[in-house]
Amino acid sequence: MASSVHILFSVLIGLVLWCGPGWLVARAVMSHRAPAVALAPALGWAVQNMAVLALAPVTGLSRSTILLITALVCVGAPLLRFGRGALPTAHTGFRILLPALAIAALLACIPAAAVLPKSGADGAIALATPIYDHAKIALIDEIARHGVVPPANPVFGAGGAPGVISYYYLWHFGAAQLVILTGATGWEADAAATFLSAFAALALVAGIAFRLRPSVMAPLLALAAAASGSLRPLLASLFGSARVEQLIEPATGLAGVLYQASWSPHHVASASSVVLAVWMLAQMRARPSPGAAVVLALLIAAGFDSSLWVGGVTFALSGGAAALVLAIRRPAEGRGRFVALATAAGLGAGALVAPILLAQLHVAAMRGGGPPIRIEPFAVLGPAFPAGLRMILDIPAYWLLLLPIEFPAIALAGAAGFLMMRRRRHGWDTDRFRLVSALGALSLGAFAVSAFLVSTAGENNDLGWRAVLPAVLALSGFAGAAIAAVLQRRRWLVTSAAALLITAGLPDSVGLATGNLHGVRSIDGRTFAGDPALWAAVRREVAADVRVASNPGRLEKLTPWPINLSWALLARRRSCFAGPEMALAFAPLTPQQRTQATDLFARVFDGAGTPADLALLHQSFGCGAAVVTAQDGAWRNDPFAASPLFRLAQEEEGRWRIYVATAQPGTAP
Repeated sequence: MASSVHILFSVLIGLVLWCGPGWLVARAVMSHRAPAVALAPALGWAVQNMAVLALAPVTGLSRSTILLITALVCVGAPLLRFGRGALPTAHTGFRILLPALAIAALLACIPAAAVLPKSGADGAIALATPIYDHAKIALIDEIARHGVVPPANPVFGAGGAPGVISYYYLWHFGAAQLVILTGATGWEADAAATFLSAFAALALVAGIAFRLRPSVMAPLLALAAAASGSLRPLLASLFGSARVEQLIEPATGLAGVLYQASWSPHHVASASSVVLAVWMLAQMRARPSPGAAVVLALLIAAGFDSSLWVGGVTFALSGGAAALVLAIRRPAEGRGRFVALATAAGLGAGALVAPILLAQLHVAAMRGGGPPIRIEPFAVLGPAFPAGLRMILDIPAYWLLLLPIEFPAIALAGAAGFLMMRRRRHGWDTDRFRLVSALGALSLGAFAVSAFLVSTAGENNDLGWRAVLPAVLALSGFAGAAIAAVLQRRRWLVTSAAALLITAGLPDSVGLATGNLHGVRSIDGRTFAGDPALWAAVRREVAADVRVASNPGRLEKLTPWPINLSWALLARRRSCFAGPEMALAFAPLTPQQRTQATDLFARVFDGAGTPADLALLHQSFGCGAAVVTAQDGAWRNDPFAASPLFRLAQEEEGRWRIYVATAQPGTAP
């Protein structure tokens, strides 16, 4: 199981690995009023990861290459000053921001707790619900184990081939670096990277608030706004959950930064890169320089390679809108150079993301189906409203009902703060006003993407849920700066209203923290507690590049939705088919092919497999080994035992049998 000591060590290494380069880069390219210490975690994560990823296909991924490339980033950071003139470097603001950074670290423990196993008094393991989305830990282990970029597909490979990954895997690549540097497992590195992504995003929120209103209180209030959750628990306690769900649709993944970091930290990391990219654009409008353009290209690429939905679609539309707002603003001086350097940065980012983008296009073509995005209003209103009217009423309801419910402190206080800061043009430095305009355009565009575009590539509307993240980060900073301003002016009524909005969302945040810390007990928890020994035995018998057949439906009660979690968290071996849920994200299979594969593996591990089925596993799926456990129907009617394609390699009485192929998988016997 994941060790807390190993996770803590990985966190410390991650802070050094990313905050150090990030601080040096921020000091080199950001303006003197930018809080480098608050921007360093997210900025360093993006720059260092993209630098290593760009060179890894040539150098491979090892401890020495990671350290060497990171050192080159640090040494090369001062060169980014070229073309900036004699402007002072970024002000750190460390002492003022230290309390906010400490609070950000404490808040980041909430998403990280969702990844940790929870041991009960009876020895059973409980897992928090968000662990479902962390099944991609298998990709972290794959990258770290083989050190090859692009990585092989751990979920599926036709005929046992390495296969290709079309998923946006930069976040998992970063976690794999932690595995290589510390010796942690992929599970432990995932927990550490989840903490670091949440911390970086929250530090960025504090940095935005500090830049808009340099004080101790503004960053702290911004973090309070970011940590506040939905009004749904409060509304349910006041009016009853049944009545609330009659009026509005049930809760979805559209939520604040703590919730989304618990489930999908790679989208949060992408949002941090997007916000920083727009910040860099705002600064380049006044002082365009080649060094800033290089950093901008790395930020754009990091956003895309971490999330197609946030760093790809959302940034292209909302970030493009922010760039347009900056370009048309006065003065005209420097406009041409700004446009030229921003275009060059975009082209450079395109070259950096080309490998993952082309892989995604290739796999999308193999899967078939319709376009991955369609124009459709976000579903807001519940069955109490006539179905024919919902499509029309959902549009205003998104802005006037859903956003205030899901983000009470951010949507209201943040929007009010933006308007207040827009009116305070006189007496402000132009850089700050330009930043407000750019982040405001980004936020409005991000909410618009969520409101009107729906992703169809998966089971959920990931685009609609994740697109709000850049707006959540930016408006949290606006809210903190605005509340600090009215607090200083002693406008107690406005301050009380803001405090009430933040407090009203806290029950939701407390519920999230409680669920992440305690997890959910299941009937499969005791069996799962013994699975580290199972997969350790598999690793002793099966080579690292051999694909293993196991029951994708085993221990399906560990999470509310079935997924092959034992293999994903513990195996550290490739699967020949890890189940339909994993295949949906990773495998280049059509829906019909996924269904056929699911039926085949279910049949075999239920004990109804035929010799032809096992031949199909061996040849078409490239299964070089198989694991049968006491929880499988095949335990009592084992098709592998009588098959000439497999031989018994190891058996633990009453628990498991491990078979290895008698011939090279993917070939006829």
